[in-house]
Amino acid sequence: PHLRNGSRPGAHRDPRAARRRAPPHARARGPPSAAMSFCTEAAARVNTKDTSTLLGDDKFMALELEVDIIPRFSSDSDIECIKGRFGPFRAHSAAKVPLWAALEMDRLQICSIEVPHWLHEEELKIMKDDEKHKDNADRFTPVPEHYIETAFALLTQSKAFNGDAAETRRTIYLMRELIECRRNKIIKGLMSFDSQTSCLDVTNMSAAERTCFRTRSVHSLDTFMELMKCQRVTEKDEEEGEEDAIDLAAQEDSSSLL
Repeated sequence: PHLRNGSRPGAHRDPRAARRRAPPHARARGPPSAAMSFCTEAAARVNTKDTSTLLGDDKFMALELEVDIIPRFSSDSDIECIKGRFGPFRAHSAAKVPLWAALEMDRLQICSIEVPHWLHEEELKIMKDDEKHKDNADRFTPVPEHYIETAFALLTQSKAFNGDAAETRRTIYLMRELIECRRNKIIKGLMSFDSQTSCLDVTNMSAAERTCFRTRSVHSLDTFMELMKCQRVTEKDEEEGEEDAIDLAAQEDSSSLL
């Protein structure tokens, strides 16, 4: 979505340069599944959607989350967008807007995006250490519902981390460690599947993690169901064979008595 306020700051810039600049969603390098590479090759479908499509739905929902911005302009009235009206804004005063609007305003250089508190280095370290703690070996610790999509957008589609390259590298490293730790728990859960599995605990899984887990778990359960059907058919054939053998033996006994 694009802001439609004709009097916005920066409107005097060369329009040809503006046309050459792709919007944030077009500049993104790869799908949201890039943050969780173990999802990219999934062929299983849930409600006719494959993993990549479902992850795209998760990203769409993540873009609706509100984030804090610091506007670089003031407006006396609301700014009208297709999704709704936002503002009025005051220069250098914090405001809340959906992530998609923040990314667009950041692209137009009329605001700076405040990094969410949980995405700061110290908070990520705490989240990572909690996830790796031995008391949480068999469960997931709480994380924001769309922490993967939000972090991916802010790290790759905004200037929120442009000020410190070292901090950006550390943030990416901590995010990878956290995602990898939770990924291993997902794999462990999938490996524990058997034909007796009746329910699964997905408490504290994020949206993207549930999507990856769901497509694979549904595929596994479908496989188990097919194997169980084959087993039942085999058992039924064996039972019918035994009944035929008993009937044949009874007929032979009757013939001998005659």
